[in-house]
Amino acid sequence: MLRDMDVDPGPIVQRILLGAELREARETRGLSTAAASKALDWYSGKLSKIEAGDMKTKDADLRRAVEVYEIDAERARRLQVLATDSRRRLPPARVPEWAAKYVHLVAAASELRIWSVDTFPGTVQTEAYARAMLTESVVVSPADVDRMAEDRARRAERWETDDSTALWLIVGEEALRREIGGPPVLREQLVRVRELAERPNITVQIVPYQSGAHSSHGLAFSLITIFPGRPGVVYVEGLTSSDYLGREHARSYGVAYDRLRAVANSRIASVAMLDQRISDLT
Repeated sequence: MLRDMDVDPGPIVQRILLGAELREARETRGLSTAAASKALDWYSGKLSKIEAGDMKTKDADLRRAVEVYEIDAERARRLQVLATDSRRRLPPARVPEWAAKYVHLVAAASELRIWSVDTFPGTVQTEAYARAMLTESVVVSPADVDRMAEDRARRAERWETDDSTALWLIVGEEALRREIGGPPVLREQLVRVRELAERPNITVQIVPYQSGAHSSHGLAFSLITIFPGRPGVVYVEGLTSSDYLGREHARSYGVAYDRLRAVANSRIASVAMLDQRISDLT
C-alpha cells in the first residue's frame, strides 16, 4: 500500500495506516468508540490506541474487527498485510520516543507541508544547526546530542536527491533572523534552504513581519500525506509530547496552511529574502 521507497519506513507507519483504516471502517458503520469497544469486547482505551497507531493489532483482534465492521474480503486481506508488517521489529529512530512516528511518516510521505514559526525544522536542518537546537533541549540528553544531530542531518540529505516527495516549507521571517548557533551556522542553514528551493519538488516561502496577523501564530505543525488524494495526518509537536491528528482536524489545518501560503511572500520574493540574509551574514 505504501509508495515505492528505497528506505523502509518501518512498522510504525503500517501501524498508523492500519489504525486509520480501522477508524474509517468503524465510522462507516456509524459506531462511536464506546459502542465499537463494547461490540468488539475490548477494554476501555484499547480501540483508541489501535486507531492512533500506538498499539499493535493481533490477528485475533483484526478478525474480530473485520466481523464487527463487516469489512469485505479484499479490504480484510490488505488490513492483514498491514497488521503483519506492523509487528516487525525495527531499531528505533534516534529521536525522542514520542516523536519517532513522525520520522517514519515523513519517510513514507508523498507530500509534506510544514509551517515553522521561528526556526528551520529538523526535516531540513544542517548538522551544526541541529546540534545548536538540540543542545538547548530540555528533553534530550547531552550525551545524545551529537548522534541525534548527525542523524537529523543525514535524514535531511534526502531532499538533495529525492524528487518523489513534494515538500512545501513555510517559515516565519524570524527563522532568517534568529542566529541559532551563531552567524556562520545560520548562514550555512540558509544556504542549505536556498539550494533546496531550487529543486522542482520543493517550495519555500517566507512569512514577512509586515504581513501582520495570520492563521497560525505561535503554532508550528506539519501536514503529512501518505496517499495522494486522501486525508493525511497532522503532526503538532510540544515540548515533551506530540499529537497526531486525524482527518477531522486535517481539513482545518489544511485551510490554515492555505492561508499561510496566501500571506507569505512568493517563491521568488522568498528566495530574494534568503539571498539578502545570506549576503548580510557573509
